[in-house]
Amino acid sequence: MTVQLSWRQVASNRAEFHVSDIPGFFEASPVTFGKESAGGKRWTGKIPKTGNYYIYVVAHPDARYTLKVSLK
Repeated sequence: MTVQLSWRQVASNRAEFHVSDIPGFFEASPVTFGKESAGGKRWTGKIPKTGNYYIYVVAHPDARYTLKVSLK
């Protein structure tokens, strides 16, 4: 799976994401597999088992973002 995040840069706004196998934003922690690149704007990993995976995006103070997910 590959996840890419982009956003329109306005002032010093920022967006980031993480992939988790735990539902619920506040309880979730990033998965231990995969690799981040492009300054945190891209993540690639081989999913080790069938199940639900969640992508949590946070923007500060706000951002209009695009999230692109690819599965192979």
